[in-house]
Amino acid sequence: MVASLPDGAMVAVVNALEKSNDILHVPLTREEEGTGVCAGGYLAGKRCALLIQNAGLLNSVNGLTTTALQFEIPMLLLVLYAGAYNDMAFPKLGQVTEPVLDALGIRHYLLDDLAQAKKIISGALVQAYNFKKPVAVLIHKSVL
Repeated sequence: MVASLPDGAMVAVVNALEKSNDILHVPLTREEEGTGVCAGGYLAGKRCALLIQNAGLLNSVNGLTTTALQFEIPMLLLVLYAGAYNDMAFPKLGQVTEPVLDALGIRHYLLDDLAQAKKIISGALVQAYNFKKPVAVLIHKSVL
């Protein structure tokens, strides 16, 4: 199951999710809803991912802390990394994303090469379920 909030850079990914017969896609109106949706999915036996931009990740910190981390709910955070290295958009977001994840104790991996996507995403998903907490993949815009 994948919950997502649309972002202009992720239109193709969201469209592919909508067309998939193998993945349940849950559109969100606010990123913060994603933690609850993924927690509910996990409790119903689904493997869950939350697809958002890093601004939405920052909006979701309370839910991630009080629900996913506190109650050991695993989920994959697929995060569009605005303000990353060599990205001129939203530089402040780029400066604070990794420090916030570090402060929360959420492991994170940078996906800046499409050829590495399967390896990084599948490895992060395994870690999320082994650790029983969120694990983030920070997706550089160049990958999309």
